[in-house]
Amino acid sequence: MDSIFSKRLLRLYKLLQEKEIEAFLVSKGENIRYLSGFTGGSDARLLISPGEKYILTDSRYQEQVEQECPDWQLLVERPPGLKQLVELSQAYKRIGVEAHAISYSFFMELQQSLTSDLQPVSQLIEGLRQVKDEAELKLIRESARIADAVFSDICLKLKPGISERDIASEIVYLLRQKGCDKESFDVIVVSAENAALPHGQPGNRRLVPGDMVTLDFGGFYEGYTADMSRTIAISKASARLQELYQALLLAQEKGIAMVRAGQSCREIDWAVRESLKAYGLDQYFIHGTGHGLGLEIHEQPRLSPLSEAVLEENMVVTIEPGIYIAGWGGLRIEDSVIVKDQYGEVITRSEKNLLVL
Repeated sequence: MDSIFSKRLLRLYKLLQEKEIEAFLVSKGENIRYLSGFTGGSDARLLISPGEKYILTDSRYQEQVEQECPDWQLLVERPPGLKQLVELSQAYKRIGVEAHAISYSFFMELQQSLTSDLQPVSQLIEGLRQVKDEAELKLIRESARIADAVFSDICLKLKPGISERDIASEIVYLLRQKGCDKESFDVIVVSAENAALPHGQPGNRRLVPGDMVTLDFGGFYEGYTADMSRTIAISKASARLQELYQALLLAQEKGIAMVRAGQSCREIDWAVRESLKAYGLDQYFIHGTGHGLGLEIHEQPRLSPLSEAVLEENMVVTIEPGIYIAGWGGLRIEDSVIVKDQYGEVITRSEKNLLVL
């Protein structure tokens, strides 16, 4: 495992050298974990350079640091403490800081306290995180497998009379019961007219025959997540629901078919919208086609009309078009997909044809 972190650090050192930055102060929890293996999150900082690797955290985590990142030099200093960081910084003329991960007030405090020149940089480590190594892909695949198992179990409980809130609670329980550390975001369970809300919150509404129900969930497995959405029908499906669902499924499969290394994210999004446009449904698709996955549920690259990103092998993205019609309801189908040289490896395996339960 140490070799994995060493490779990640070498990639970072190369970027720092190009920017003429001698050392880098890492504050974001996911980036700390990515570079060191430390899972204590934002209760720590890293100060790294080609010659030194310091982790600054408080005494509560001393044993955890020794277990998770024994080759890092531990300095006991709890954020927002600065005494030891100030002393360390004297060895460097120019230190990079994560502009997007610290507050303006903390940046000003650093400027006043450190003798080094501070160089704000944004999304530097996140850029490295876009392309996953095999260890990361293994964990993401397991997260997707667990989500599929949860979906299979929850389908047995989707019957008239159960509430959106109860379904969401059961999904949270199943994610943890099957091995996830926690859910990746607040589980979305929305039915009937509520399904027109892409990020609607589960309520007390109880399912009735003829309802459409959209489920959107994922869980973190050893720090990494996948993401899935399915819309199912309760007891029966109207002709309109069946027609719109089939149009959405065709658009989603069109997006997946385009996933490969070298493909423009914007072009995938455009193709999905054009597929829906052929059925007069593009106006009801109100978000991007997908996003990256990994240590966070939403990472780069984005698959949207404004994206300038190009897919690279071993990125992990979602393909998740949706249709949302106020007063009627909504549909979404989402898979997690690993980008390969000539294709997309779909790691969400749950049934995508319309289920009527």
